[in-house]
Amino acid sequence: MPEHVCLDPNDPYAQREVRVAFERIGAGFRLIAAIDACDDDILPDLVDAQRADLIREIADAERAADRVPPAFVGARSPAPC
Repeated sequence: MPEHVCLDPNDPYAQREVRVAFERIGAGFRLIAAIDACDDDILPDLVDAQRADLIREIADAERAADRVPPAFVGARSPAPC
């Protein structure tokens, strides 16, 4: 199951991150878990708008990865959310 590091939707200063586990469903994504720094799954506590933000961040990162020329794929660091 793929994971992506995103900004913590509960952090108003955008300084913390969460590990988001997800799966691809057709052209979209289904969130499975959002693990914070304390190893707690915060996904059940998120409202729909926060979940949509996480999905948007994952989709944006995947689109950015698709635009990277193959010669640079191994040389780049993971894209931030």
